[in-house]
Amino acid sequence: MKRYVDYLRRLAGIALLPLVVAACESGDGDDATPLPEPPKQIEVSASSDLYGFIGDSAGNPLEGVVVSDGYQCVATNAEGVYEMKRHSAAEYVYYSTPSTCKIKLGGDRYPDFYARLNTSQTRIRQDFTLDLLAAPETNFRLICIGDPQPASTGEVTRFSRESMTAVNRTVSASAVPCYGVALGDLTGEKPDLLASVRRTLGEANMPVFAVPGNHDKYKVDDATPRDVSYYSYVMGPVDFSFNRGDVHVVCMDNVIYTSGTSYTGGFTDEQLAWLEDDLSFVPKDRMVILCYHIPLRGGTARNIPAVKALLGEYAEAHLMCGHTHYNENYINDAAAGKYLYEHIHAAPCGVWWHSTLNADGCPNGYALYEVNGATITDWCYKSCLHDEEFQIRLHRGGDTHSGFTYPYTSDVVIANVWNADPQWKVWLYEDGRESKRMQMISPYISDAWAVGYHVGVLGRGDNYKSQCKHLFMASPDNPRAALKVVAVDRWGNRYEQDTFTAPGDFTEAIAPVY
Repeated sequence: MKRYVDYLRRLAGIALLPLVVAACESGDGDDATPLPEPPKQIEVSASSDLYGFIGDSAGNPLEGVVVSDGYQCVATNAEGVYEMKRHSAAEYVYYSTPSTCKIKLGGDRYPDFYARLNTSQTRIRQDFTLDLLAAPETNFRLICIGDPQPASTGEVTRFSRESMTAVNRTVSASAVPCYGVALGDLTGEKPDLLASVRRTLGEANMPVFAVPGNHDKYKVDDATPRDVSYYSYVMGPVDFSFNRGDVHVVCMDNVIYTSGTSYTGGFTDEQLAWLEDDLSFVPKDRMVILCYHIPLRGGTARNIPAVKALLGEYAEAHLMCGHTHYNENYINDAAAGKYLYEHIHAAPCGVWWHSTLNADGCPNGYALYEVNGATITDWCYKSCLHDEEFQIRLHRGGDTHSGFTYPYTSDVVIANVWNADPQWKVWLYEDGRESKRMQMISPYISDAWAVGYHVGVLGRGDNYKSQCKHLFMASPDNPRAALKVVAVDRWGNRYEQDTFTAPGDFTEAIAPVY
């Protein structure tokens, strides 16, 4: 209290504002309402019209915190001051949480790292206060959540009770801190549900950030390109970053609409310039994780090669996206002989909440990544309705599911291993004995069981027939032997399955009712 009174006296003179000063001094101890601390005096250039102070909860300045208006990035100086000439189109000012600080959460428990700009003001001061961690979190878990995409309040409820409940079980069981990113299509063309989804993400017992997807952009008509303005109004900035331990996580909007119905994946020239600015503050020995919505794969459009080249400069880089409603692990060839691993995530909504499955037969779920230092040391795909050991579903060649049939003869074993990548080893066992290595089916085919339910039973269309890129097959030496499939991932985790799905048995696929 005395500090605030002294400030008033310095500001107004002892003879001025006697009633205000007297009122401040008349507080009777603990029952008095504390008054806010005055803003720290800072010095900035006369040309800077967006500036502020960033400090810890004790008021100490924080140096090196990167701040952006969405078009440029600057860092705070030794006095905790940042300043810039704001971009004419800037709507927010925000910071990239440093590894030394906690992720701040708002009242709805969504990350609170930004402030909306008052565009009527010619000069804006915006200060931020961050809470320090005891030490940087060099070991943590990153949870990536594909498309939630609810189109009704009932589907928001299912996202909460099915998906977020499962995520919270993972978080509660974790011995290290957890952080999450929702990878776009937060709604299914229903902007009025964005606030509900934001609150649902806040139900997680961890901070969950989000990026926009194609279905999150507001449609005016078929001719006018959709934009991200309403999404941004509800969710905040769309190109931003944060740091944990030795990892720099970047979240970006990579959906570019050319009309109300047509879109491509890529990054504008302004986004590329922002990313270059953001990464200029990141040491090259760090790991960078880029999160966005539409897969890049081998694409060359709209600055995709330039973005990959930037990421290829770092010790390790991973690409995280959704959009497809199926699982795929795609390895990009980057500059200087490095590789960028692109994790294309199946969705917690599966095929738009009609079942418990994605289009490739992968169960509704999310991915979990173990981070140690500047590398990922383990990852797995987790079903919302099954435990972590459930990684394989078995079928037999020739089995027909509601009009859709697997190829091959009836003695062939088909295994859907939904998170497999080129380093997985999948083996067929006969009577408890390792028999032979199973081969990935190529050219790719659809999973007949998943298509049989979605198209044959539910009457859905071609969007439910996507190819499955993780089916394996082998012919046993003895078809009458007791058969089992064992899959070992690149980290040495072992998964087994010996139960075959009977033709026409869709019990596992039926959506729960809450």
